[in-house]
Amino acid sequence: MEAKENFIKTRIVAQVMHNHECFRGLEVVGCTLQIPKHLDGFMSTIYQLTLNLRNKANGEESTVPLLVKVMKGEKRFRTQNLGHVLFPNEINIYANVLPRFDTFLADAGSSLKATEWCPWAYLSTMGQFPEYSEIFETFLVMENVTPKGFRTGPRLDLDEAHLTLMAEIIAQYHACSYALRLQNPAALDELVGKIIPLNFLQDGKVFFESYDMIFRLAAERLFLYVDEFPEELDSEQFKKHINILRTKYGPNQSQLMQQLLERDPIYSVILHGDYNRNNVLFRYADQHTPVEVLMIDFQENRYGSPALDLSFFMYMNMTPELRERFWDELLHRYHQKLIQTLCEVFHCSVTDPRLEPYGEANFLKHFSRFALYGAMVALNFIPTMMSSEEECAEISGYFEQDIHSEGFRRCTLTIGGNVVNRRITAVMRHASKMGYMDVM
Repeated sequence: MEAKENFIKTRIVAQVMHNHECFRGLEVVGCTLQIPKHLDGFMSTIYQLTLNLRNKANGEESTVPLLVKVMKGEKRFRTQNLGHVLFPNEINIYANVLPRFDTFLADAGSSLKATEWCPWAYLSTMGQFPEYSEIFETFLVMENVTPKGFRTGPRLDLDEAHLTLMAEIIAQYHACSYALRLQNPAALDELVGKIIPLNFLQDGKVFFESYDMIFRLAAERLFLYVDEFPEELDSEQFKKHINILRTKYGPNQSQLMQQLLERDPIYSVILHGDYNRNNVLFRYADQHTPVEVLMIDFQENRYGSPALDLSFFMYMNMTPELRERFWDELLHRYHQKLIQTLCEVFHCSVTDPRLEPYGEANFLKHFSRFALYGAMVALNFIPTMMSSEEECAEISGYFEQDIHSEGFRRCTLTIGGNVVNRRITAVMRHASKMGYMDVM
């Protein structure tokens, strides 16, 4: 560990300093590296790196707070969890996608900058680094935006203000793919070609091993609960949908998830891929009022339906009560921002024929074909987010050690108890009522 930390403090810091004009005339007089517990992730280690700099001309000193994200674990762990796909894909977003969006927006005369929708990335690189390890590695060095007032929002349930900020920023991000397709489809194809496919099934076999296990156990938990409390299946339609989910897909939920990755020639976009409260940071005007949001953690980015991003955070971060009164309105706000962004890029009105395929009725029809994705993913992650710190630590330990262990299975099926069971059943009930489960 000491050798790895020294590599970051020397070689990585030197690369950051060399690559950016803002550091010209400055020298490093010291740096600190630590791993705050609250930044620890399932698959990554995130270091807090603080650079102490001195101006060579006048001796003035300053500090620059950074975060360094690296892969966790050895080769077997990374293989099970597709680290060799997830981390290069995230590097690609910062190294290629966001800068290309910036260039496109600037050439279009827009004031928008895609790189401002995330913390600034000082370094995004990957490859073999023998001084660090003998296996493939990635390094992402980002601005630490905590001093600017950005922080995580509520643990799980978001209110209308938080949800609207999330919907609007992801709408702007998605709009870049649409605009690029309309203006320069070859450029979009080039960006998409750099994304390593993140499939659930590939060549007829399970590709995403850890998710396959998680999806199977999440579905098993749902089935066990509704068998014990059949009154939860409160409509014939919901009974039918749960029965299809059980009998058609059974232990092979990955087959259903793969179907939902189908590409659409009009609507597919470069996705965030794991868009929920965990992967955004909010800045607040006061203790409770969010005024700005930044996106982080693009590891699971894909090229697919925008509904994959939208439906996940909407199912993950809305209470059942809020869904009933705000679901349609939030989709409307997303769509408004999407069209507004396209109008700004093309300097056109909402009646421009190029925007006709993206009209609200067409968008909602498309959304309904893919929205089940978010409900299925939420089944996996709601239990952890609703559970105690001790339960989370236990299931995380099993996840890192062996996802096939009996301990991991037991935790997945029971963590959080019936409070969790009622919440995940409500997610599926809503998806059934909205007709999203009809795609099965």
